Amino acid sequence: MNLIPQDAVVGMGDSTTTKQLGISKALKERGIRVLDPFEPKGSEMSPHEALQWHKDMLKKATVSDLFLTGTNAITQDGRLVNVDAVGNRVSGMFWGHPTSVIVVGRNKIVKDLDEAFYRIRKVIAPNHVRIRSVELGGRDSKTPCAVTGECSDCRAPDRICNIFTIIEGRPLFTELHVVIVDQDLGLGWDPSWPKDRIERILENYKRFVWIPIGPERGPTGQRP
Repeated sequence: MNLIPQDAVVGMGDSTTTKQLGISKALKERGIRVLDPFEPKGSEMSPHEALQWHKDMLKKATVSDLFLTGTNAITQDGRLVNVDAVGNRVSGMFWGHPTSVIVVGRNKIVKDLDEAFYRIRKVIAPNHVRIRSVELGGRDSKTPCAVTGECSDCRAPDRICNIFTIIEGRPLFTELHVVIVDQDLGLGWDPSWPKDRIERILENYKRFVWIPIGPERGPTGQRP
C-alpha cells in the first residue's frame, strides 16, 4: 500500500492473488480511484453494454498511473514468467504507465524457466480453464484442457495460452516493484506437494477467481 500514491489512478490486471488480499477494496477505502475491468457487474447493464464496458476498462487500466497485478511464476533468480489470453495483463506489467506493482505468493516461486513453463502449461492454465468453465459454470470453453485438465498445445479459438512473456529486468521507462507474500496465493503448485496444501490452494482460488460468463450474458464475473 505504501507504494501507491494517494492521487494515483490504479489499473488492475486480472489477478486472483490481489483479490485474495483485498487490495482493491483497501485502495477504494483510502479514496484512491481503481480501474478494475474484472469488477462484478450487476443486471443494470445489458450483455452488450457489459462487454463494451469490459473492453473499455481493459484499455484504461493498462494506461493508468500505476498497474497492479500478479504473476504466474517467479524464478529463484528473479524472472517473471507469464501467459495471457488477451495481452492486457502482461503488457500492463511493463508498459503504459510510470509504475507497476506485481504481487506474488510463495507458491509461485519456481527453480528456473523450465520449471516455470512446466508449471504454467501443466498446472496453472489447464486448471484455470477447467475450474472457470466446468466447475464454476462460466463461459463454455472448447479447449481440450477444459475436459482433460491437461495441456495438448491446442489451437482452439478460445485458447488462453496465446502470449508468453519473461521479464528479466526492470523496463527502462517503468518502475517495477515485486512484492513476495509468505502465503499461498492464486493458482499454482508443484505436483509433489502434500495433497492437503494443493486442495487449500484450489479452494481458496475458487472463492476469488473472476468468471467470464460470455457475450450472451456479458462478462459480469458473477458466480452462477
